[in-house]
Amino acid sequence: MNNYIAMDRASEAAARDLAEVRKLIESMGAIINQQPSQPPQSIPQSQLPAHPGTTVSMPPPSNASLSQQHDPNLAAFIAAAAAAAAAAAATTTTTTTTATTTEATVAAMSNDISAAVPAPTPAPVATTGIVVQVEHLTLNRTLYFQLTADATIEPLVAGLRMSFNDSSISGMVLQYKGFDGLWKCLLNRDDSLRRILKQGIKNQAMLQMRVPREHDLLTSGYTDRRLLALTKPAA
Repeated sequence: MNNYIAMDRASEAAARDLAEVRKLIESMGAIINQQPSQPPQSIPQSQLPAHPGTTVSMPPPSNASLSQQHDPNLAAFIAAAAAAAAAAAATTTTTTTTATTTEATVAAMSNDISAAVPAPTPAPVATTGIVVQVEHLTLNRTLYFQLTADATIEPLVAGLRMSFNDSSISGMVLQYKGFDGLWKCLLNRDDSLRRILKQGIKNQAMLQMRVPREHDLLTSGYTDRRLLALTKPAA
């Protein structure tokens, strides 16, 4: 931007100089035209031919001759002024050409930079989920999973059976620890699982689950024999 301002100022200065030189030339031309013409000069009698009664008159000098007689340096001054006008015009042309070249160079550099800088890659959208700790009390093993808020029991149980290599794991007796500190069975209800997952995501807390034994069900208040039978490991 500073280069453009400097070039604009240089162009304006050159144009002003050119205008001043042109005014000066016009003024000098007007002065020449206003010079009074001198009367014809007569040749002295000594230079006349030997013919009595004959008079010879010299033609009136031209304006250029008068101006040169009036000021011998005028012609040199006008030539210098014309040279200055040509130089000012050349400077203006050079400045304009330089500005155009600079603009083209800046535009080319901008295109090169745009081509060199790759487009930003959109960041992957993070999936809202919660870390789940699952403890298998019979096998004394603990695994960790990540579940989303829309998880369901069936794929969860299938994953646990494969991870623990225990086909007896049931969604009926799979327990979770509520925020009140009590262990509760999911009873194969997707709505119960989703409710506890959403609460965990909201509170940013890890969800604790377990594969209980018969004793664990009894201590948590479940006495139904059908539920207690589901805690028996597969033969």
